[in-house]
Amino acid sequence: MQVTGDTKGAVFGGLLSAPLMPTPKKKYQGTSETFVFTDVSGQPELYHPTGANRYFVLCTNDALALGGGGHFALHLDNDLLTGSSGSCATFGNMCLAHSEDFIVKNVELWGFAHSSRYVPRAASFKEPTEAPGVCRW
Repeated sequence: MQVTGDTKGAVFGGLLSAPLMPTPKKKYQGTSETFVFTDVSGQPELYHPTGANRYFVLCTNDALALGGGGHFALHLDNDLLTGSSGSCATFGNMCLAHSEDFIVKNVELWGFAHSSRYVPRAASFKEPTEAPGVCRW
């Protein structure tokens, strides 16, 4: 998941359905489970794929972008300090930020992984002994 904010108070971003894999060439990734969101209007708005194309996520060594076909729904430069947003065919969205070009206030990138990939096969689950909600493998 990517969450971004501009200096005028908007919060926007997208849920990516696959891990980011930076490539030197422009190659779109992701699936139709990807979507973008914004609260620029004061109400949360979700934009799901329209089916117009498969331009879900573009992750190069220079930038990160969601959507395509006209403009990117969200584009962050490689320094993560500036970005742009516009209407795109992939999600049928309007500009996600207060203006098409914006200064990034903050960026959060969250990744989720299936825990079984990182647990040795001989490990076993133990009940928490310290605090409630803490599990040890």
